[in-house]
Order: sequence, then C-alpha cells, then structure tokens
Amino acid sequence: MSTSWPLVGRRRELDRLTDSLTGGVTRCTLVTGEAGIGKSRLATEVLGEAERRGFLALRVTATPGWQSVPFGVLAQLVAQPVGPSVAEAFRDIATRLRAIAGHRPVLVVVDDVNWLDDASSALLERLVAGEAVRVLASARSEAVASPAVTALRRQGPVERVQLAAMSQEETAELVQAMLGGPTDGLTLATIWQAVRGNPLFLREMLRGGQQTGALARRRGVWTWRGTPLEHPHLNDLIAETLSLLGPDEIEALQYVAHGEPAPLPVIERLVPAQVAERLEERGLIELTTGEQRGLVRVTHPLYAEAARASTGALRTRRILRELADALEATSTARHEDHLRVVSWRCEADLAVDEADLLAASESALLRRGARLAERLARRVASPRGARQLGRALVAQGRGEEADEHLRRAYETLDDPRDRAETAALRAVNLFWGLRRPGAAGAVLADAAAALPAAVHDGLLTAVAAMAVFDGRTAEGRDAVTRLGQHPPRDPLLGMAGTPLLPYLLVFSGEPARAAAMFDGAEVTFPQAWPTMRAATQALHVQALVMSGNLTQATESAEAYYLDAVDRGSSDGVALLALMVGNCRYHRGRLRDALRWLREARALVDGRTLFPIRGYVLSVGAWFAAQAGEARDVREVRDELGGRFPTHSGPADFWGLAEAWTHVSEGRLAVAAGQLVALAARARENGVLTIAAQALHLLSRVSPSASAASELRQVADACDSPLFRLHADLAAALARPDPDALERLAATFDEGGYTTLVLETTVAAGTARRGRGEHRAANAHAARAEKLRRRCDAYWPAWCGQVESAPSPLTGREREICELAATGLDNTAIAHRLRLSVRTVENHLQRSYHKLGVRSRLELAGSFTG
Repeated sequence: MSTSWPLVGRRRELDRLTDSLTGGVTRCTLVTGEAGIGKSRLATEVLGEAERRGFLALRVTATPGWQSVPFGVLAQLVAQPVGPSVAEAFRDIATRLRAIAGHRPVLVVVDDVNWLDDASSALLERLVAGEAVRVLASARSEAVASPAVTALRRQGPVERVQLAAMSQEETAELVQAMLGGPTDGLTLATIWQAVRGNPLFLREMLRGGQQTGALARRRGVWTWRGTPLEHPHLNDLIAETLSLLGPDEIEALQYVAHGEPAPLPVIERLVPAQVAERLEERGLIELTTGEQRGLVRVTHPLYAEAARASTGALRTRRILRELADALEATSTARHEDHLRVVSWRCEADLAVDEADLLAASESALLRRGARLAERLARRVASPRGARQLGRALVAQGRGEEADEHLRRAYETLDDPRDRAETAALRAVNLFWGLRRPGAAGAVLADAAAALPAAVHDGLLTAVAAMAVFDGRTAEGRDAVTRLGQHPPRDPLLGMAGTPLLPYLLVFSGEPARAAAMFDGAEVTFPQAWPTMRAATQALHVQALVMSGNLTQATESAEAYYLDAVDRGSSDGVALLALMVGNCRYHRGRLRDALRWLREARALVDGRTLFPIRGYVLSVGAWFAAQAGEARDVREVRDELGGRFPTHSGPADFWGLAEAWTHVSEGRLAVAAGQLVALAARARENGVLTIAAQALHLLSRVSPSASAASELRQVADACDSPLFRLHADLAAALARPDPDALERLAATFDEGGYTTLVLETTVAAGTARRGRGEHRAANAHAARAEKLRRRCDAYWPAWCGQVESAPSPLTGREREICELAATGLDNTAIAHRLRLSVRTVENHLQRSYHKLGVRSRLELAGSFTG
C-alpha cells in the first residue's frame, strides 16, 4: 500500500484556505471536523502551497501533555528558550520570527489548537494582533468554544471551514489510489460502510486488512473476504472521542446504537431532548427521513459498534426492553414496528410467541433481512422453525448449513405441501449451491415416493431447475410450463423459479421475447434472495445483448451491478460484473472489459453457486480468448475440469472459449472443426443461441456458403434481429460482397457493436482490394486503424496481418498529383516545379499507393484534391 496519500475531494477547501490566508484577506482560519476527517492532511497541503507563494510556513501540534507547560507548544517555533512572561516571550518570538522570515509573511499552522496552554494561547493572540503571523488552526467540531479559539476570535473574525466526510465516490477513488490497482465494487462498498468517508479510519482499515490477509489482490483485483475487522488504533481513536461524553450522553448514545435506526418518538420517549441535541451537535447522531417519519441513527458505524460494546449485558437487556416497550406505546401498528419489537425482545432474551417470531422472521426475510430472519428463526425449536432457518440460510448462500435444517424440517413437518416444497428447496440448494446433483435427485425421488400425488406439484421448481441447467431443454420447458400453472406457496422457492423461463428463452433462440418480458414487467426481480435476483438481472442483460439492444443492455448492466453491490452478494456482484464486461467487449473497450471480467473471477470460489461460478469462468474465458488472453483461458480450463454437465450452458460457453483460443493461436482449422461439432450438438439439444454463436464465429474464421446457409437457418428459427445480421454478415463474407459489408458495418455502428464494426470494415477493405478498388480499400484500412485503436488493439486472427493505412499526401505530392490530373506529363511537371523527372516519378508512385490508383487515368477520376 502506498505511504503517500493523495488529497482527494478537498480541492475546493484547499483553494479557499490558500487564497484566503495568502491573499491578505484573512488573518486567522479554523478548520473543524470529526477525528480523522483529514484536517491535518489539508493543513499540510495549505502549508506547502503557502511556501510556494513565498511564505515562511511553520507548524506546531498541541497535545494534552503540553497543556501544563507554559509556552510549551509555541516555543517550538524558535530554537532558543523564551522569556518567563507573555510580554517578553512575545517580543522574543516576534523578533526571531522577523529574523527568520526576512521580508516574507509568516503562516503558522496549529494542529488541535484546543489543547494549547493558556500562555501559548495568549502569545498566539498577541502575534495575530500584532500582524506578525497568520494562523491556520484545526480542532474537532466540539472544541470550537475552547479558550484558545476564543482568544483568536478576540482579534477579529475567524473564518471557519467545516470538513465533511468524503463521499462514497471519493472514498473509492482514494482506496484505489492507495492500493495502486482496481478494487471490486463489493469491497469498495464494504469499506465505505465501515469508514463512511473518514480518511484516518480508512487508512487503518486498509492497513489491518492487508496485515490479516482479509484484503488481498486476486486476479489483479483487490478484494476483501470476510467482515471488516477492528484495529487497535481505530479503537483508541473511537474511545478517545467517546471519553469526552458525560454519563447521560453515553447512555443516550447506547439507546440509539442498540435501536438504530430508531423511530424518533421512541428516542424522544427515552432520551432527554437536551441530551439528544448535544449528541447531534457533536455529530454523533443524526435524524434521517424514513418512509413515513424520522429515524435516528448513530452517524458512524464504528461509533455505534463502540457504544454497543461498552454496554454491559444487564444494561443491554434493559435498553432493548425499554426500546420495545416505547415502540409498542408509540407505534401506529406498522409492519416494520412489529418486526423491531420482536427483534428487540429476542435480543433481550425475553419471551416471544412462536407465531410472532415466525411472522417477524418471514417479514425480515422478504425485506432483505435474511440475517435477522436467521436470528429470529433460531429461537423457534419446532419443525417450522427449522424450515424457516433453512430458508434464511439458503437466501444467504450458506448451503451446507441450510441443508441440515431443511432435511430435519422435511422429516418432521406435518403438512404434506410444506414437506414437498421443503424437499424442493433442499434439492435446489443441493443442485445449485452444493453442486451435488445426485443427492438432489435422490431427495426429489424420495419425496415423490413418500408424498401424496396431490402435492407433487410442490416439487416442480426443483424438477424444472435441474432439467434446465442440465441442458435437458425439452424436459425443462415442460416443467417450467407446469410450474407456471402451479406456482409454489413458498416465496423463496418461487424466486428460485423466476429465472427459469427467461433462461430457456434466451438460450433456445428467443432473446427478443425474453427482453420483452422484462420490459413488460412480466418478470419480477426477487427481493429476498440476492443471488437469484442477480441471476435474473443478468438474463435481462443477456437478452438485450443477444437481441441487438446494446445501449439498453449497457445501461441495465451498470444499474444492476450497483444494485448487487448494495445487496452485498459476492455471487451477484460477480455475475453482474461479468455482464458489464460483456457489454464493454461488444463496445470495443477491451481493456475495460478484461478489468470487469477479472473482477468477476476474483469474486468466485468454491463457495459460489455452481451455475454462477460456471458462467463466470466459462463466459469470462470466452471473452478473454476473444481479447487474446490465452493465459486466462488456460487458468480457467484448469479450474473447470469436468465439473459441469456436458450439455450445460457453462460447458457450451467453454466450447466457444476453446474455439476462440485455437483461433487466437492460429489453429483455424482445429477451431472450425470444434465449432461445426458444437453447432450441431447445440441444434440437436434445442440450444439455438449457442448454435448461432458457434456458426457466427465459424463464418468469420472460415467463410463458406454452407456455414452462411446453416447460420441463416438458425437465425430464421430465432427471434433475434442481431442473429439475422450475423447471418447477413456470413453471406457477405462468403461471396465476398463489399457493398453488403459496408452496409453491415454502418448497421453495427448504429447499434454500438464496435468490435463487429472493426471486423466488418476490415473484411470490406479486403473485398475492395480484391476487386482492384485500392482507393476504397485504403479508406477502409484508415478507418480500421482508427477502430483498432478505439478497441484497444483488438485484431482477430482471421483478419490477417494488421494493414497500416497509407499516410496522407504530403504538400509536394498533392501539388504533383494536381498537375498530373490535368494531363501534364512528368517532364512538364518537372520543368514547372524545377524538379528532376526522377523525383516527379517517385512522388507519383508514392501517391498512387496512398490513393489506391494505378494510372494517370485513375488519378484523374479519383483524385479529389
């Protein structure tokens, strides 16, 4: 980690302070803010800028230890001791400052001015009054009324600059600057939630994360694994802040910390108004706007943690009970209030009715509170409690723990439909989460044999999911149709079924229909299961890309990625990062695409849901191969092994990735053979989208009428306008037809598919040159060169050697061409321009090459001056 911290997000304050202090307007400025907010760092920048503007810049730091030493701090300004009285000290220091400064103005920076001893405060006041110095002082917000600040104010107005916390964007910028590389979005969000824009807290968190290994570079991307940790220095800083509070303020802060976000009426009932107001003025609590009324929370999560940690067990129990009683007394019977009451009573270890616990747990689960749902469900010892706990664990991606609770619930529940849906959720968890398809199948078989036929439709979600992701398209489509007719009662199980129909449509050749379903709100994104939500969102992006709507796909991918970060699902963030990279690739932003793909790979591991890990690895390898990153493909091959079903989506994408790798390494014939086999297998299995992708690549690697014809058949069986354009491209390449290629390049350009624009432009130039149309070919070469630069040097192997565009005509070449175009021969041109005939001939030959012409006749017809 870099030891030099850049100044981020403080440019406006820096300019204001520097101009004010060095421009002769202000003699004293006070910078305030919470501990660690960057007051000293900003003062350092002002100090440096003042020196560059000709000031003598001096700095002292006041500390509690120096408060008992008269002149202890300001005596550091000069090397020699000062006189015993303020008057003598003033004369002595003023004389020495003038001697040191010469004719330069003097700026004194005083860090933590509130800790100045009385003598130093008086001395500083006299120096300011005598115009011997200008002062930049810093102090915490709560210390603005200290004697030292009051003394400075007696000499005139003190300009105050209040430093706020950095924004989330500024915090992310600083993190990546300090780490020296890209950082995944989930890590940035984790850090932001922990430090809330405090630079000092940020530094300690990064340092601690690297020391423990929680923060490490993976695949070139910095990632944080686990929960944010505490650091001794951070604890000391927070303890120092809280030590300034009185007992009544500490207890008030504990009420807010244990209840946050606590409804305002509850806090008003339990905390004296003047105490709450003092905490707000100190910047420790804040009133925010809830959905219908104000909510009170601690301003920084680290202060909230410290307040909770400082509360003894008995006091914690009392505070939680009082919070619950106060909310019941002031509640308007809202759902959220009931959830808070039950939660607080549980945390206080008070008796709560089982029905209330289960209802509150379900409410929390469906409101993105799976961890709270888990805590509440653990207090229910019945089979229904085991089922609820298993569901909460599934929603968090904790498959191994969930399986045991779901198994126990299935064996002990009384209601046959509840048992069926519990078996279905357990099978989904085994298949998706734990990658144990055999065990999942056994669970379904056992349930089908043990349960009455009337409840077998409760198993449909698992049956459909396993068929769809095992590549059994026809069986999966039938199961999904029946599932639509018999939806499960369990909302979580319903969420598992949400992506199944869009998946089938996208990969069986109906991406446009799938996109229309999303746009028409026929698909509802799951709320309680972040990973399933991200999977559904990724299918929307994929449907848009494959149906030719890249602009909307890009916008959606970026919005969904931020949503996944907000929900804290590493699986979801990985999947949506993959989709953002997908869109970047098609737009020709290869380096950016690879950065996103590496972020996706950095976030997946053995705990990632099997389909998501499979897609991240295989689709990432596909795009890495297209970008020429063969090493990435080989690494993925080692990771994948044979872990995925032969006919699954990941296996199909892996086949495409392997073919691309052969292409990038010059084995075009091997790639073509693989693609023919992959397309045939995909068509046989009804996975027309993969067939279209394979034939699209085949038609570029090895253009032929047969490949174009087969792709046309597949495209006609699909509803994708993009696939039809791919078929048009295959036909134009097979002929080859430069006019058609030029039209296609323009069409791809309108859609934003820049990599295809490049490929098609190169092909059009090759076709023009084959027809002897060199001028047009040169124009295509020039455009291809620009496109290649836009695409970060992307150049597929089938495009042959990179053809450099001829350089523009020089002034002399243009002059000679203009004369030759009028009919003058070389001798006449040489005589007019006072050149040798040989020189004229050489200029003309170079001009012919640049213009793509071969004779004076062509020159006269094509040279436009």
